[in-house]
Parts: sequence; structure tokens; C-alpha cells
Amino acid sequence: MIKVLLTVILAISLQACTNQVHSGNVQPEHAIPKVAKTTISTACNIIHYYHLISVLNYQQEKQAVETLLSKKAVSGKLSNCNQIKLAILLSAPGSGLQDDKASLELLSDFIQTAQSITQADLTFATLLKEFVEERSRIRYQHTKTRDLLILEQQETEMLKENLTKTRQQLQQLKSLESDLNHQEKRISEDSAS
Repeated sequence: MIKVLLTVILAISLQACTNQVHSGNVQPEHAIPKVAKTTISTACNIIHYYHLISVLNYQQEKQAVETLLSKKAVSGKLSNCNQIKLAILLSAPGSGLQDDKASLELLSDFIQTAQSITQADLTFATLLKEFVEERSRIRYQHTKTRDLLILEQQETEMLKENLTKTRQQLQQLKSLESDLNHQEKRISEDSAS
């Protein structure tokens, strides 16, 4: 999933560059590195950050979240870049700190109110939000299906127990019928003699 997400971001970035070239907004080749530096300095560099956290262990992730939360406690609100970084930490696949609800809140706020961010950062945040929403829907469906399965297993167990009891009762009735038939035969034989 990470590779797909990175591929989509790369494709969007390349499309933006292609649009600039075709629209004539690009300066001569020797000026391109300056334009790239300007874009990078205003970006949060979140793709690099996303890759970086994918190799962190649980303790490092926890420390990074605590650091960002302490910044939030001090200033009252996180900067745009720290906000998206915290959302990434809280939504990272395989993370022990996953909190989809908090991540979605941060991403929604970032998408709606962030200022001075690049289109790539906004696109990444939007794609990450869609990914987390889809994962949340899948988890919800999984939970509903699991609960339904547990309920059906309980019903199946009850039916098995009832079937076992019914078989035992049937066996007892057959035994009783056999005993009654023997007694009736004996009585009829005794009366005949």
C-alpha cells in the first residue's frame, strides 16, 4: 500500500511538472534547480517522513508522538508540518500507536485549514485520509462480521446441544418403548398360560 501511495504521489508531482512545462511557466533549464529548491523549502517533506517512520520501532514511534503532542500542549496547536506528521504516525500501517479517529481529525483539519503548503502535501494528505477512512470502514465491517460469526457459532453450539439432548431423549423413548413391549409380551404370555 505504501508503494502504491508513493507511486501516486510521484505521478501527481510529475504531472504538475509536466503541466508547468506545457503552460510555459517554467524558466530556462539552468533556473529549474532554483524553482525546485523553493518548492522543497515550503513543503513538509512528508513522503520522506512517511518512509522514515516505516522503519521506526515502537519505542521510536511512541517518542515521536509524545514529542509532537508536547509541542501541541505548549503552543495550543501544531504547525502544518507537525500536524501532518502526527497524523502519519497515528495512521502508519503496522504501528502499535494507530488511532484512526485522531488521525482522521488531524488530516481533515490539515486539508481544510493548512496554509502555505504545497499541492503535493495537500494531495498526500487527501490520499492518506482516504486510505485511513477505507481502513476504518474495513475494520468496522470486520468487527461486525466477527461479531455475527461469534453469534452464529454460539447458536450452532446451542443447536448441537439441543440435538444431542433430543437424540438422548429419543434413545430413552426407544428404550422405554422396548421395555413396555417386553412387559406387554410377558403379561400377555402370563395371561395365556
